[in-house]
Amino acid sequence: MLVTMGMRGIDVLDGEPRLASSTLDKQFKTEVEVGEAVEIDQSLGPLETIKDPARIYLREMGVVPLLTREGEVDMAKRIERGQRRVLKALSRSPIVIRQILAIGEDLKRGARSIKEIVVFDEEEVTEKVLQNGFKDITCRIDNLQKHYKRTNDLAGRLSINQAAKNARGYTRCRSKLEREIVRISLIIRNLRLTDLEWQTLGRSGE
Repeated sequence: MLVTMGMRGIDVLDGEPRLASSTLDKQFKTEVEVGEAVEIDQSLGPLETIKDPARIYLREMGVVPLLTREGEVDMAKRIERGQRRVLKALSRSPIVIRQILAIGEDLKRGARSIKEIVVFDEEEVTEKVLQNGFKDITCRIDNLQKHYKRTNDLAGRLSINQAAKNARGYTRCRSKLEREIVRISLIIRNLRLTDLEWQTLGRSGE
């Protein structure tokens, strides 16, 4: 759980349009942290002493069973679960959150183009599509900023309750903080960022 999210002095943009939250609310209610150990059998049978590297390689490959259809499906699911865990971790990183807030500012100043940040479903990306994409992502990032400011406020209150040994206030504040962190994570994961943008955020979050 993140309880210290170190950005202060964020201006809350009052009067900005709020997003329809039905989709995010559904995701929020079903958000589950899934942890599963992946076991891979790397044991190989005894190999004869062979000097030819090609024959050694082919012999080693021969002891590895080919994937069945069920095995391919299982591996694809494991990869998908792994990708979700990575995105969850990135979307809850304070560094990544600040980077996305900076992206919003760059878009508003015209320092960056919406085309290099967001994935579009439309086959033809017209000027109208770009304008709608710009409005959508900046609105989402403004909403993210409000939730992030709320987490900072809650983190401060959490520390106060902890210092005052107010168990009830601490528990209530911690619960609210955890819910805000999940909402922030969902907002970020629904920004439809390009793979390149995620890679850049991943490097900044290391």
